Amino acid sequence: MFDQIWSFTQRIFEFVFIVIKTLPRDLVGLYILIKYHLLLKYNVFRKRDFIEIFRGNVKQYQSKACLILDDKSLSFQQIEDLTNQLANFFSAEGFKHGDIIALILENSLEYPCVWVGMSKIGCITALINTNLRGKPLIHSISTVNAKSVITSTHILSEIENELNELGINKVYLFDPKESITTNETSTSFESIQLYDQLQVCSTQPPKPLPYDLKHPVFYIFTSGTTGLPKAAVIKHSRFLLGTFGFLCGTGIKPTDIMYNTLPLYHSLGGWVCITYSLVGGCTTVIRKKFSASNFWKDCVKYRCTGFTYVGELCRFLLAQPPSEFDQKHSIKFCSGNGLRQNLWMSFSKRFNIKNIYEFYGATESNAYFFNIDSYPGACGFSSIIVPRILGSFLIRFEPETMEPLRDEKTKLCIPCNAGERGLLVGLIKKSVFNAFDGYVNNASGTNRKIIDNVCKIGDQVFNTGDVIYADKYGYLYFCDRTGDTFRWKGENVSTVEVENILMTILKRNDVVVFGVSIPECEGKAGMAVILDDPSSPINISTIANELKKQGLPSYARPCFLRFTKHIELTGTFKVKKTVFQEEGYDLSRITEDIYYLNQQKQAYEKLTPDIYELILKEKVRF
Repeated sequence: MFDQIWSFTQRIFEFVFIVIKTLPRDLVGLYILIKYHLLLKYNVFRKRDFIEIFRGNVKQYQSKACLILDDKSLSFQQIEDLTNQLANFFSAEGFKHGDIIALILENSLEYPCVWVGMSKIGCITALINTNLRGKPLIHSISTVNAKSVITSTHILSEIENELNELGINKVYLFDPKESITTNETSTSFESIQLYDQLQVCSTQPPKPLPYDLKHPVFYIFTSGTTGLPKAAVIKHSRFLLGTFGFLCGTGIKPTDIMYNTLPLYHSLGGWVCITYSLVGGCTTVIRKKFSASNFWKDCVKYRCTGFTYVGELCRFLLAQPPSEFDQKHSIKFCSGNGLRQNLWMSFSKRFNIKNIYEFYGATESNAYFFNIDSYPGACGFSSIIVPRILGSFLIRFEPETMEPLRDEKTKLCIPCNAGERGLLVGLIKKSVFNAFDGYVNNASGTNRKIIDNVCKIGDQVFNTGDVIYADKYGYLYFCDRTGDTFRWKGENVSTVEVENILMTILKRNDVVVFGVSIPECEGKAGMAVILDDPSSPINISTIANELKKQGLPSYARPCFLRFTKHIELTGTFKVKKTVFQEEGYDLSRITEDIYYLNQQKQAYEKLTPDIYELILKEKVRF
């Protein structure tokens, strides 16, 4: 009895201690949340969409640079005029409220002007990945039923076959003024150079549209790493939700100069970073393509005070040789997602950036968190006192199927305890803050993302598909995407954990881990693909022992190691694992060196055709 009382007392004291320790963080978070809600509700009450907010900034910052690229810039007033011209031109072309146009354009000053201008006449812009070709491109354009395409002369020459297959015979070219030539661009299409036409278009605003928060601004496509891209609907309500969320979470001011090297078809690069200026009033520097070697030089040149990162961008910067520009810049903060926990402190120290605002979110997701106090490694936090204030929480799941676990009696989902890995979900409500708007013309994709009867019968949540871990202080850490966790020898293996340990051991930043099938073995064995660097050879004989020293369980140690000359990334710096997974350790498809873990010797040895055949015949055990 005494032990029970003592144990209960200890838990009470620990809870009080945690509440006191996290109270300053929670109070700051509450202040940001209240400010966020007031901003959103004020603008909704005033019936101001982002266009009206932008026009307010035009009056205030008229000649101030809004967007900069290389040595060119557009002021707030110039963007207002150009977008009015675009709106008036496309209205005259017969585009009307609700029509969709596909935008396939390189990073440029003109890019955001397209969707702003089209929004002024109620048209919806589909932001399409400029790297797509063939079936994925045809799928993306046809999914949204685009009426036409805005692109560049260069891209048009590469996508003619796809446009012909879609039956599109009229395209609009938006090349920068200085790059326009009089040469014929195509004999297959009627192509219209927009700058030639805009010269005679009025800069007066088009006729105002009825206020409608439910109308889409644009469609943004998911990366398509697990299949064909899906078009997420970004309505005016969601647009403002994301915009004000990031402005409040980062504290960006009109005096800031943001550096944006991300692709403009991406939600972070093309929506959030652009609205830092359109809505927030600051200046944003755009780069055509990310360059690790020029990153800090650009930050110094343009006197940038902040930047946005995603995926492996920070890792690429760390991989660069030391430079005089590493700490010569004026960067005060950065914000994004994908900064690995094991690189956080070295990144912060080397580049002298104390404020790193890692966040959790996805284009279509209604679950979101922000790391407002730059707590190393965390992608956000959940208050200990009011854990579900944002409507997002963790539930237990079955590792093999990734399906939620349910209580046998209530049939409801089981919430996670602190320290327990869980599936992150966001409660779906009719309010702007918790809505899930789904995907365009993809009812099955939308429905697959919804889980019914979670906290009570009749409720619904959005399934992020991401596994998150919460510590006792409420800090949240990204673990895996559900597709990145595999099961081996009855245990769950986290690809992120294995990648981090291998990167530490090998002192390499380019490591990819996934599961591969072995004949007559349950689950999937681990395989790691490592970027080969001839100038820095790896001692294969020590890897197995080093993995053991690092405390990696035997079931999580990769059974195969592959050394490759190239690891391909998406436009948002995510590794394309699909090809590696398909090839596995099949020597008939791979010419690069592969090593297998000899279980008897507990060492990695070269995988030969003879050993490969023995594995297929189940004569080699793992």
